[in-house]
Amino acid sequence: MIYELDGGNRKQRKIVDDAMTFVDSCLNLPDNIHVEIVLGNFPSCGCICLDTEDGIAYFLVEINNRQSTEELVIGIFHEMKHVEQTVNKRLDEGKWHGVDHSDTPYFERPWEIEAYAFEEETYSKWTNC
Repeated sequence: MIYELDGGNRKQRKIVDDAMTFVDSCLNLPDNIHVEIVLGNFPSCGCICLDTEDGIAYFLVEINNRQSTEELVIGIFHEMKHVEQTVNKRLDEGKWHGVDHSDTPYFERPWEIEAYAFEEETYSKWTNC
């Protein structure tokens, strides 16, 4: 995985860089992934697959930089889980394993349940290192 980081202050970029190094070892991501992480004044965090070109998948991850350090790291872990779900073709535009969940409440969507569990487990590992 290749990633680049834009926005935020020096401390936030260092935290995100450390979190990305850590989460990369926890996920099953191939090398042909490019993730652009933008730290900014966003209303929430989010991840979107922008394009697939020449065998490389490009993702944009937006992280609200007005959060605590803990929330910043947890947001990275959560959104990177969505990257992994998309790369492994379990999640595709509101469909989980091909099943449409557009009417499913947010916290009951299978990919969100998995991402919230992952962020909690990974943050616990992160804090115990």
